[in-house]
Amino acid sequence: PHPTTPHPTRACMQRLERGCFPASNCCVNVSQDTYVAVERFGIFQKLLGPGFGFAGFDICGRCVTLRSITTQVEEQYCSVATQTKDHEFITAEITVQYSVIPKMAKEAIYKLAHQDMHAVMRSFVVAPVRSY
Repeated sequence: PHPTTPHPTRACMQRLERGCFPASNCCVNVSQDTYVAVERFGIFQKLLGPGFGFAGFDICGRCVTLRSITTQVEEQYCSVATQTKDHEFITAEITVQYSVIPKMAKEAIYKLAHQDMHAVMRSFVVAPVRSY
């Protein structure tokens, strides 16, 4: 992708997962860079790390829901046009790398689920650059 166009983030986007066995979410194989939140009837129960995990007894895939999030490092390119103190206009090309901290995986799944990470990262980058 072109440096000024953002590409989709995977680090802070969650996905619904399915268990290892058909019509059941009781066992799940979690890949190396993923964490899975186990919900029973919509209520958070536990967080499963990489490896093979037991999510709990499930009937036809209805009792247990699995939500995953990846911890891969992602990049976002930002192009910021600003005016310097001596009234010159410059364009700064900034690359931000971010990922989910494994200890904060639960918060990333539930608190960042409905946020646009491009807008959040851009606001963290643009404000300090323009104020300087």
